[in-house]
Amino acid sequence: MAGVSIATVSRVINNSKPVNHDVRIRVLKAMEQTNFLPNAMARNLAKKESLLLGVMVPEVKNTVLDDLINGINQVSRLYGYNIMLSLTAGTLENELHYFNMFREIQADGIILASENLKEELVKGIKVSNIPLILVGRDSLDTVPTVHVDNVTAAYEAVTYLIQQGHRKIAMLRVRSGDIASGDHRYQGYVRALNEAGISIYKDWVVESGISVEDGITSMRKICEAESMPTAIFCATDRIAIGAMNYLLEIGLRVPEDVSIFGFDGIDMSSFIRPKLSTVKYSAEEIGMTAARNLIKLIRGEEISSRHWIVSHYLENRDSVCTLN
Repeated sequence: MAGVSIATVSRVINNSKPVNHDVRIRVLKAMEQTNFLPNAMARNLAKKESLLLGVMVPEVKNTVLDDLINGINQVSRLYGYNIMLSLTAGTLENELHYFNMFREIQADGIILASENLKEELVKGIKVSNIPLILVGRDSLDTVPTVHVDNVTAAYEAVTYLIQQGHRKIAMLRVRSGDIASGDHRYQGYVRALNEAGISIYKDWVVESGISVEDGITSMRKICEAESMPTAIFCATDRIAIGAMNYLLEIGLRVPEDVSIFGFDGIDMSSFIRPKLSTVKYSAEEIGMTAARNLIKLIRGEEISSRHWIVSHYLENRDSVCTLN
């Protein structure tokens, strides 16, 4: 229709080489008349790059993962990459499915948030040689990671409660097997109590899901124990918010009767009343760091490390009181 060669059409579409103005206009008009769109997959195959990053997360439901994805997207767009998001529900079956899907569509790299990186997936990562960065937790494998120091952060939070005079400290923890929110934050809790010479009362350690509703259910179990703690360390802010709601519903005051400390620093933690004390860090920074270094790996550039830890601090607000 334009009366030019395939190579000239390619130059116009990709703006790869100079083309005479009149010829360019003829090609663009032909594209408009036929509603033509370039085949991105074919073009990327020819270039041996897709400019696509796969992002695998368990869920997006008002959690720190929302900020994580935002950070990934900011950096990806800056470098000309698009992201494709998949929700794995945290299951190995789904992780393997989406990992293989991203390989099939030739994504340039993958960012993965996984509660418990299974050996089957690690093998797939090593065999495929596709650049991948794990976010949210550390890894003993060779997989690069970006995360907060969950053990140290939890230790500091519980130590703060001890410094405020609390010795009856419970924990609403995420289930065993969730490495970061579950096992590592529990390790920090145990370490703080052990160093202070405080015994761990098994009825005061309750496994919980990560939702507000789970926090309500788990807090009910604490209240059914023979004695009541004066402070509760919660593995996530959403659990903490659920715990606070349950205490208020049964007539207990926060922090006068029971102090509550959360983890993650989600926006809602500063809007509820009393404002929730929490371990605060930037999930957006985790996402930005992961995307930036993944793109370096894709391009074959040197990276400063294989494991990056983002900073955290204690946001001490209104949900913790000092005991005399």
